[in-house]
Parts: sequence; structure tokens; C-alpha cells
Amino acid sequence: MVGFNYLTFKINVLWKPMAKMDCVDLGKDFFLIEFSDDGDYDKVLCGGPRFVGEHFLAIKPWGPYFKALEATFSSVANWVRLLELPIEFYDTTILRQIGSAIGLVLRTDSFIASSSRGSYARLCIQINLEKPLINIVRVRHLKQKFMYKGIGSLCFCCGRLGHKQENCCYNIRPNEKERVEDEVASPTPKVS
Repeated sequence: MVGFNYLTFKINVLWKPMAKMDCVDLGKDFFLIEFSDDGDYDKVLCGGPRFVGEHFLAIKPWGPYFKALEATFSSVANWVRLLELPIEFYDTTILRQIGSAIGLVLRTDSFIASSSRGSYARLCIQINLEKPLINIVRVRHLKQKFMYKGIGSLCFCCGRLGHKQENCCYNIRPNEKERVEDEVASPTPKVS
């Protein structure tokens, strides 16, 4: 449990907002952060998991009808890298389709949207932590690996925080494990 004043101070230090940022205590360790600047919002939403002291700070977009007493922690926004992705898949529509195998795609990397190329593509995805994390999908005949940024204490077997897959003591049903090899519908690459 983190106090309101301490949290407000720490997130200002971590996030370094360019404009005004308001914090509202919703109770039950839930806080609403209101941004005056869209750039600050995008940076924080897609900045990945953060820690305030030893406490994990889960970040997700606001949803209507939120009640702290009934809320559960089941998802987190996080950057995911698609390592060594073939250049023909560097299209925002195709990247969103590939990312949707993991969860709701919130953002694509701005360099990708502007057609700049790097050694990987990046997507900010709302990850469901109640399901095992997917680390490979098939795109046509290619097996594409995902790398989750900054989630060192998330288990890819059970999807829970606090331990890694090699130390997992939870049993996962076989049909959930098969999600690792889900196939993405074959996108038609954009030819330039």
C-alpha cells in the first residue's frame, strides 16, 4: 500500500510530465491520473510497468463505470517487441493484426507509423494477466516471437505476477497452453 502524497511525488519523478497532471485517490489502491497533455498520456500508458518503491504500478486506460470496491487487477498496458520481423510486415494494419493475438493493441511505435525502420517493431498492448502470456504466433509460415518489455517477474506459464515460468507452481490446462501457437490470419503484405 502506497500513500497518496508519496505516490503523487514518485509518479511525477518517474514520468516527468511536460504539462499538469492530476491524481485522484479512488480508494482500494486505485488512482485516476488525469493528463493535460496527450503526449504525457501516451508516454505513461505505453511506458510499461513501473514500480513505486517495491510496489508494482499497473497502468491501464480509464474505463466507464469503474468502482474501486468491485475492481480486479486483470490487465496491464505494456510494450511488446516483435524481434526480427520481416520488412513486409511493417505496416500499421498488419502490426495491429499480429498484436491482437496477445490483446488489445493500444498504440504502434511512432517510428513504425512514419515508415522508419528499426531492428524490431513495437506495439503497446493491453495484456490480460489472467491468461498465460503468448510469446510466439504464426504469421503465414513464419513463427514470430514477442518480447515483453520490463516484465521480469511475470510468468509466461500462468500469467501471474511475482515469479518466472521456471518457478511456476500453478497447473495450466492444456488448451490454454496451446494459445502459444495461435495463428494470425495471413495478412497481405504491402508492396512498395
